Amino acid sequence: MFFDEVGPELYRENAFRITGLPVDATARDIRRRSEELRLKERLGVSQGSGAAVLPLSPPPDATVTDQAMQRLRDPARRLEDEFFWFWPSRDGGPDEALAALRRGDADTAERLWRESSADPATAAHNLAVLAHVRALDRAAGQEHGGGLDPDGRALWERAFAYWSRVVADPAVWTRVDTRVAQIADPRLTLETTTRMRSRLPAALLSINARLAVRAARDGRHDDAAAQVALMRRSGFATATVMDVLARAVEPETARLHSLGENAERTVDAAPDRGAEVTARFLEQAASLLGTLRVLLDEGDPAVQGAGDEIASRVLRCLVPYARATDDWQTTVGLLEQALPLAATESVRTRIEENLAAARSNLLFATCWFCRVNPTHQPSTHEQKMWGDLRTEYVGPYIRYNWQRIAIGVPRCASCAARHRRTIMAGRWVSLALLAASVLALAVLDGGLAIAVILFGACVLAWFGSRPRHGLPRGALQQVMAFDPVRERLSAGWLLGDRQGGGQV
Repeated sequence: MFFDEVGPELYRENAFRITGLPVDATARDIRRRSEELRLKERLGVSQGSGAAVLPLSPPPDATVTDQAMQRLRDPARRLEDEFFWFWPSRDGGPDEALAALRRGDADTAERLWRESSADPATAAHNLAVLAHVRALDRAAGQEHGGGLDPDGRALWERAFAYWSRVVADPAVWTRVDTRVAQIADPRLTLETTTRMRSRLPAALLSINARLAVRAARDGRHDDAAAQVALMRRSGFATATVMDVLARAVEPETARLHSLGENAERTVDAAPDRGAEVTARFLEQAASLLGTLRVLLDEGDPAVQGAGDEIASRVLRCLVPYARATDDWQTTVGLLEQALPLAATESVRTRIEENLAAARSNLLFATCWFCRVNPTHQPSTHEQKMWGDLRTEYVGPYIRYNWQRIAIGVPRCASCAARHRRTIMAGRWVSLALLAASVLALAVLDGGLAIAVILFGACVLAWFGSRPRHGLPRGALQQVMAFDPVRERLSAGWLLGDRQGGGQV
């Protein structure tokens, strides 16, 4: 019931600040003030509250003022606004501190309350309210600027220190009990003060949590982190701080879940849009995850759960997309973005396994030789290899055994045709040289010497152009750089098709 609506606008929405009335205003005072404001509205005069305490700038309009008046007529809401505004001295005499505030001299009011010994409970409460309202007014003015400067941090630290005293001071709550009895409303019982006291720390911390979330959403992560640091140094229980932060990020986690569900539904309906949908989801989810990481510890279950959810959603969106399009390059890129987000081993393992499969598919989906065209399955080059040599002694004989494999190197039809042309061209050159050497021997003077030279050139051309393993020499070098082949070569395997083992 109490403090449910406490937020950064706490004091800017306070009915006593808006109307300029003191917290001990009677029903008659409220009626007179309401009539005065209506008259000003009819005359077109500013709704300014005269010699009010910390008046708002610009002054509130008629609608805001009417809402504040209605709030004062609700006993429970009035009690809450009284609690978050300045209490008069209990002796009933002139209150110099409040008079200083009406003059705009907050420093003097603070000094008088700090020096007060006659009514320390009221002084502690008013010091807490003063530091708090000044900190929030400063935060509102700096929301789109430089954030928390040293003076702003000092105000927040003083506010938390004073509020901690208020929570611990029985005299403060005795005064609240007295006020509840004076109001005599059936909704306000003997338990009202106990509930207010127990809920106050979380209510105060929730203001900073909301400011932190707002800053994180705007990309002002330093400001968000500063607010969280203030909460941790507030003097309130660590469990309360963590609970408030967890509740503050619930809208972020709910939005993340909603974004993920929408992404999956879209991909299920149109798998070919998977890359576009996943990229957009990653961008939006990264912002939400950034907010969680600023407000919570990296090991917090909410942060880890969000990271796992993002990574899992990405995987579930990309699987149907890759199957529908065979666009493995885009799939690999998006999975690589998702992998660092996975927080737990199980999710990370699933991403890594699918990423390895996607990389393998990407490797075999594109021609290894030109790196441009898609693989043409009938043109795939089958590279034979042998290795894993083992020696067995069978009586007086030695038996050698080895394994043989064939690795498919992806190749497009264009590269296969080019390789064939290169091989054939070398053979035609060799045949031409051979024919020239025969002609020289039969026709030319001194033909024997020339024929020998041409025949030697023919032999060199033949062996130079002779295909090894069915490929031109340059293409074979590319094959040896193909990852599966290169890995076997590094393990001691050799190119070729050596026959099965035998005895010596």
